Amino acid sequence: MLNEKTSTDQLVRKFLTDIDVKFEEQGSSNIEIKAALKNASKSEAQTGVGKPEFIFFSNNHLIVVEDKMALDKLIYSNTDNGIDVTFPFRRDFAVNGAIHYSKHIIKKTKSYKEIIAVGVVGDGTHYQIKPYFVTENEIKELPELKSFEDFSPENIEEFYQVAILGNLPKEERELREVNKIAADMHEDLRNYGQLEGEKKATVVSAILLALEEPSFGISDLKGEALEKTNVTDGKKIFDAVKTYLEDTEIVPYAKAGELLDQFTFIKRDVTLNTHNSKLNMTPLKFFATTLESEIMDKIKNNTDFDILGNFYGEFVKYGGSDGNSLGIVLTPRHITTLMTDLIQINKSDFLLDPACGTGSFLISAMNRMLSQANGNIEEIKDIKQNRLFGIEIQQKLFTIATTNMILRGDGKSNLVRDNSLTINKANYQGKINKILINPPYSQAKNDETSHLSELSFIQHSLGMMVQGGKLCAIVPQSTMVGKNRHDKARKQQILSQHTLEFVISLNKDTFYGVGVNPCIVVFTANSPHPQNKRVSFINFEDDGYLIKKHIGLIGDGTEKGKKEHLLNVINGNEDDSSSFVVKTTIVAEDEWLHSFYYFNDEIPSETEFEETIADYLTFKFNMISHGKGYLFNEIQGDVDESES
Repeated sequence: MLNEKTSTDQLVRKFLTDIDVKFEEQGSSNIEIKAALKNASKSEAQTGVGKPEFIFFSNNHLIVVEDKMALDKLIYSNTDNGIDVTFPFRRDFAVNGAIHYSKHIIKKTKSYKEIIAVGVVGDGTHYQIKPYFVTENEIKELPELKSFEDFSPENIEEFYQVAILGNLPKEERELREVNKIAADMHEDLRNYGQLEGEKKATVVSAILLALEEPSFGISDLKGEALEKTNVTDGKKIFDAVKTYLEDTEIVPYAKAGELLDQFTFIKRDVTLNTHNSKLNMTPLKFFATTLESEIMDKIKNNTDFDILGNFYGEFVKYGGSDGNSLGIVLTPRHITTLMTDLIQINKSDFLLDPACGTGSFLISAMNRMLSQANGNIEEIKDIKQNRLFGIEIQQKLFTIATTNMILRGDGKSNLVRDNSLTINKANYQGKINKILINPPYSQAKNDETSHLSELSFIQHSLGMMVQGGKLCAIVPQSTMVGKNRHDKARKQQILSQHTLEFVISLNKDTFYGVGVNPCIVVFTANSPHPQNKRVSFINFEDDGYLIKKHIGLIGDGTEKGKKEHLLNVINGNEDDSSSFVVKTTIVAEDEWLHSFYYFNDEIPSETEFEETIADYLTFKFNMISHGKGYLFNEIQGDVDESES
């Protein structure tokens, strides 16, 4: 039998080393804590010195860790579902022991009245980490962890605010602020501009681009009457956009004309250009004033946050536009960031999004690339001018994406409005080495439209890449099964030309309200899939995000640590059980999902074994009492016959 000092303890030491904190074992050199542990032994008499497995501080937060090797020794709860810290439970169970020590420290010290007590069981392959927040009057259960990453000095404050205090995560606070502005803007655009859903985002894009033109200012919008002059507020905004696009030459001439065509209606729209007595200005001036004061800085500062995309999402939601009929599903911010990390986007890459929508993947990729440039002016210019490419067929989304990239200082907008399934691949072959894509969902309804399936987009996109390039796509899990005979054939074709690297099954609520069970898939382009290659299939449903009433999907405080663990497993830096990752060879006929390959390789605990036997005996007694004892006689007979 393995010694705890060489398995579970070593696992905890690794977690602590990874987050770069100082820790102590079997006690503490802190004077107060050392005195508090004098009579805190886990023995029945409690006369000896208490020796917690590990004690450490992260910033000002005290954390006490107890560990056990056996998986069924994580926690013991009494009949009232409380944590029992009496003997022998404080000795035999990790969580109970950690809470026992925490209670002693809180009671016997003046400085430490809040402690995070952590129980760890298992080894490097099968393990559980369960934290609790302990005070004089409370023992609060916290979400399970996959590592100690959330306890790191960089993450502990956010963990404390979210997991312990119940506050919203920083990203959600930012999102709610932006969505509140978007919701208010929707009401204003509808009430004062009388605009249809599709035109709301167009007006916002035009105003934001006009505000980039140095010669234009909101004070120029004077609201001259339409019948007296052609120089309306709308024309001034339109002319400012035109001047800006021409002078900067960010957008090629033909594409600039295409954008301006979308903005033309602003010049003569009666409602937008008529002085409104309630506003004491034209609606256009009112909208411009709001956007300049509340949104412009956020767009420029939050480089990884697709603010315009969230505006569009709010407009679709409130305006009732049927965006989903076009397969438009906006990718959440934490997913775009995860996907850029999964294929390790770097500053020297040439990145393409063949269905770029509002540009959220391009924004996330730009943010990661710029962070690697470390302020180097030439590298930043190169990234913005030469390394980000997008294709979008929907005009309204193309307009938003182009605006998005320009506002982030994109020096040469390499976006085109086209169909990625029919576009000339030669424009991209030999250059593109990374692709991020969220293909339009559920467009393949029958044989005639089978070419619009998600797998079709993936297959075409892989054909645009250099050999060895990485493609990362988020698609419904059904895509990896093969929805019909066309997709089943595509799976075979893809393997004959490209390599499947890994598939990650995501939280079923990732696209909350849309009803899609998603997964992320990564391929290596133009290298046929080796028959003996072991592909990783990962169950990442427990990603640290949950549904909160009246809010939606938000992080529970453990999302950073769980993401870090996922990346470490994929990169071969950490192991995990088959309930998290299965590595296996594949064929095209398989369902490329964790659920297809997974089998439970965990040895049942004594408690689980006893419960199973009890269930069987109860079932047997029930059958016999109903006159069906012969069922068991036949089973016994079969066994005897096979043994003879």
